[in-house]
Amino acid sequence: MKKLALGALLVGLIAACGGDGRNNNVIILDTNTDTGPATCNPLTQTGCAAGEKCANRTLQGPPNEISEIACVPNGTITQDEPCDPGTPGAMGYSNCAAGFECVNRVCKQICDHQGGAPKCDGQHACSRYSGLFESGNMTVAGVCDPKCDPLTQALMVGTNTAACGSQAPDAPTNGCYTFDLVDFTCAGIPMQARALTDRMKAFGPASGGAYVNGCAAGYMPFFRQETGSTTTTCTGMCAPKKTDNSAANMGNAKGDPTVPAKLSTSAAPAAGDGVCAVGKKGSELQEDCHFLWMYNNDGNQYLPSPYNDTLGVCFGFTHYTYDDDMNPNTPNRPYPGCATLPPKGTANPGPDGTADEWPCYSSVDAAAFVGGKAAKRVNPVVKEFRVGAQPGRGLRHLIRQR
Repeated sequence: MKKLALGALLVGLIAACGGDGRNNNVIILDTNTDTGPATCNPLTQTGCAAGEKCANRTLQGPPNEISEIACVPNGTITQDEPCDPGTPGAMGYSNCAAGFECVNRVCKQICDHQGGAPKCDGQHACSRYSGLFESGNMTVAGVCDPKCDPLTQALMVGTNTAACGSQAPDAPTNGCYTFDLVDFTCAGIPMQARALTDRMKAFGPASGGAYVNGCAAGYMPFFRQETGSTTTTCTGMCAPKKTDNSAANMGNAKGDPTVPAKLSTSAAPAAGDGVCAVGKKGSELQEDCHFLWMYNNDGNQYLPSPYNDTLGVCFGFTHYTYDDDMNPNTPNRPYPGCATLPPKGTANPGPDGTADEWPCYSSVDAAAFVGGKAAKRVNPVVKEFRVGAQPGRGLRHLIRQR
């Protein structure tokens, strides 16, 4: 079967920690958020006098933030302690100690998002924030955010783990998000994004696109609204299950009802809440829970992630089409629902092929991986609307402080 590219449906994604050579290590920033080249190095804490630290200083607050990297008086607050970000202007720096920065009023360790030193420990990952450590329209450093489970929204470290540490789990102020589909970390949710769920337009900067945390807890900016659209929408994170048109598997399209997941407005995770049904993680009758692995590619091969076969995304397939013959004079085909596709190995399956050629099977069931590398070419259809695309319309930006 020949599957050819249609217009990009997925939102471009920016990598977080990692200098691993993936082509999604592209820094996309809001415009006019920094004042020019840095005068010191926040990673090495060099370039400042004794008693000073290299920090982020906010010169102008929202909605048109301006910040700079500068030498300012050192502070005393360290890891995970409450902090004061200062007043925008000459005093717009925090009371965190050198090597830490105040994000959402909590001191966080500064880290190298390119994979160098300083690194985060195993329970944290390096996140990049809009307006933080930007120099010459480039992000030069991030901060360590705690890792979390995208389905249960639980922190993987600490004592107050429910809803990423939110005080009221049924009205979360923090959510579990990702830059790279490898590490999910907790971040504050902007007020404008807390009610944005499946297929709603994601919150983003005026320059376009969406913030990484531009959706409610349990959702993330991922797909465009429909084929040909430039609107970035939120999608529910779901628990996928092998689906095809066989009697044994055709009822699995919306996801696995046995896996606990947390809804944004629920107090705790529950089995059955991780499916793409209306009132759960989905918003329409015809939505599939797609396995994540097929979207996690660099254009040439599928990439490893601990979530490839355990996490999915709700996909309203009736809104999308694809070009199956590269003929501009013939109409695109409707994107197939997983429950309509025949099982792997079916002879003469029809124009859409078999279910293992789409995100309807796990990577194991689809036999996509051999020794960590793709055994077959990336499906050209998902290649064009995959997470991790090069910069373009609909791309994701950095995390926004709430």
